[in-house]
Amino acid sequence: PIYYSEFVSNHEARKRYWARSFLGWTNLHKARPNDAHWAIRDLGKRGWISSVITQNVDSFHPVAHPDLPTLELHGYLRALVCIHCGNHLPRKDFQKSLSTLNPEWAAFLAEMLETGALDSEHPDERRKRGLKTNPDGDVDVPNAPYTTFRYPACPTCLANPPGLSDGSQAKVQVDTDGAWSSKSTAGVLKPAVIMFGESIAANVKAAAEEAIDNASRILVIGSSLATYSAWRLVKRAKERNMPIGVLNLGGVRGEDSFFANIEADNDGSSGVRCSESAGKILPSVVRILGLAAPTGMAGRDEAMPVALHDSA
Repeated sequence: PIYYSEFVSNHEARKRYWARSFLGWTNLHKARPNDAHWAIRDLGKRGWISSVITQNVDSFHPVAHPDLPTLELHGYLRALVCIHCGNHLPRKDFQKSLSTLNPEWAAFLAEMLETGALDSEHPDERRKRGLKTNPDGDVDVPNAPYTTFRYPACPTCLANPPGLSDGSQAKVQVDTDGAWSSKSTAGVLKPAVIMFGESIAANVKAAAEEAIDNASRILVIGSSLATYSAWRLVKRAKERNMPIGVLNLGGVRGEDSFFANIEADNDGSSGVRCSESAGKILPSVVRILGLAAPTGMAGRDEAMPVALHDSA
């Protein structure tokens, strides 16, 4: 992981980040939603779920259920955003630019893909080469020459340099191939995700709170709620006396307080805790509820937002 402050201030740190991201993006881009995502889609179609709040940045939820309102709390990897002008750029276009600017790295990536070294199905090949693949698509290569990696400037800033906070006009320079130059004072693109140390936009916070307030209950799926941004939403639901369901393998931050004051003979309507895989449980829930008449999404008593952290 990289902290936001380091990314925006350190050219060498950005080289390392984009090199590792470049290697991992192809397989991440090819990945598809799993059974849990499709089950959430089906629950939404049947009216059992009104909206989704996801901590994931892989865009699997919008892909799996485009008609079910989804808030991506921590952003998404499918695009980039300029930290100076706010321009957005599709990641697939950025990936092509990285390949053009870094032909040796592109050849190395092609070799890794051909041998299957970056595939989860070939862990031995990956270990043999010393590669480490992280969930967000980041690939660490031992002793790699990260300092040689180049990345493009924001095309909007390059064409029309923005003004800076001191009132001066920014300077955006590139080399002969179009790579961002360290002489620049703007034009830096970052992934459209919330990095460590970066604040979630106020409008996203407000939308997440509104989703909670418009529901009658919340189901936490595959999340330990380790991040404050997610935990506070469940805390908000608790403060509103909403029933809370937790489906997660492993501990969940603050779960004792979430289930405090629930009667011992609770039938699950006041709260429920299940330590199982979402991919195992949710498809079964779909099959069971498929036998019952859907309750619809219009009434407050039936609606239920879903917070999801892991792909489960």
